[in-house]
Amino acid sequence: MYTMQKPSRKAGRPSNPIPRENLVRIAISFFAEEGYSAASLDRIAKKCGIRKSSLIYRFGSKEGLYIESIAAILESLSMMVGAAAMSEGNFVHRLDQLSGAICDYLGTEPKAARLLFREAMDQGPFITGPQGELFTAILGTAVDFLEAGDQAGEFSISDARDLVLTIVGVHLGYFAIEELSEKVQGTPVYEPDSLARRKHEVTLQVRSLCGVQ
Repeated sequence: MYTMQKPSRKAGRPSNPIPRENLVRIAISFFAEEGYSAASLDRIAKKCGIRKSSLIYRFGSKEGLYIESIAAILESLSMMVGAAAMSEGNFVHRLDQLSGAICDYLGTEPKAARLLFREAMDQGPFITGPQGELFTAILGTAVDFLEAGDQAGEFSISDARDLVLTIVGVHLGYFAIEELSEKVQGTPVYEPDSLARRKHEVTLQVRSLCGVQ
């Protein structure tokens, strides 16, 4: 009696693949804590519950996984900045919406801010490669938004480019140095009450930086 044979899987291909975004989220944590050079694919794969060969099958290499990890963060932030720039309504309202959206995202994606800081400081394989233009593209969109708000008379700013960098620090710094933030505040950074307080304060701080009365 003939029995049909199941097609064999390629080496490294998991039978029940874990969602790609789950793998990326775990990788973000490792790269943020250890840096690109020190982070081990073996340890990342173990945390994911798969073999290293499966991780390589999905992303091609450690660099491929690293680049996709940062791209996932930047693409989320890019959509938020783009939505604020393109939506209708007064500039102050859109600024508040953007501040809140970024705080919500960073509050639900632990280590994202730290990874962006580390990559910018280390000048790693993402920012030094062609995909690094995504960094400057996002900042450029934010600059255009601030300048448009200034021209509309809703903001009062002197240098939009310098201001964007300051606002980036306001958003990312608190989460990138979460251990120090927790010591200063006396509460865990990612508790709901802490996140709500931070969102409120950041919204007020960014308004003030933009000269909103």
